[in-house]
This record gives sequence, C-alpha cells and structure tokens, in this order.
Amino acid sequence: MLLINKDLVDILKIEEEITIKNNEQFKLEMSKFLSDCRQFLVLDLDEVSYLNSSALGIIADTAMKAKKEHKELVLSGIKPPIDEIFKIVKFDTFMRLFPTLKEAEEYFSNL
Repeated sequence: MLLINKDLVDILKIEEEITIKNNEQFKLEMSKFLSDCRQFLVLDLDEVSYLNSSALGIIADTAMKAKKEHKELVLSGIKPPIDEIFKIVKFDTFMRLFPTLKEAEEYFSNL
C-alpha cells in the first residue's frame, strides 16, 4: 500500500489482492488514511484483481466515516473483474466509482 499526497487529493494505492491474509492490515491502513488525510480521498484499486467480502465492508465503513467527517472517499481503478462486485453490492449508490485515477482526480478538481 502506497500513500500519495497531491495538491488537492490524497491517494491510497493498493498494490495487491485483499485477502484474509492481509485484511487486518488493510483495515488499519484505511483507518490511518481517513484520520491522517485531508478532505478528498481516493482509494486506487487499479492493481487489484481480487478482494474479499471483509474488504468490501472496510471500504463501505470508511466511506461512511468519511462522510461524517465532511470528507469524501472515492474509488478508482474500478475495472473487470472487480467492477462487477461493486455493481452487485450497489456501492455506486453511496460513493463514486471511477475507472481511472485521472478521472477521480478530475472529479475533485471540478468541485
């Protein structure tokens, strides 16, 4: 996991699948990401081809906590095969999903 701070947004780039082996680490990283970063947050999943149901719960929980703190978490790198998972569980009803990091950054620059 790699944290990238840009002018307007903070990006957490996930560089591996999220499984039972690293689920707890992912939860800790997401909590730290939310508490340490500014208003606009991007979770970049471009290099992720698999994540388990616990990871989905962690992402959803972080998105809701972000809203309570007047922050916004969006997802980037949402492409097959994981895009189907996010559609099935209706993540697009409570957070924004972008195919590329560039599109996520443009979203925040247009606010």
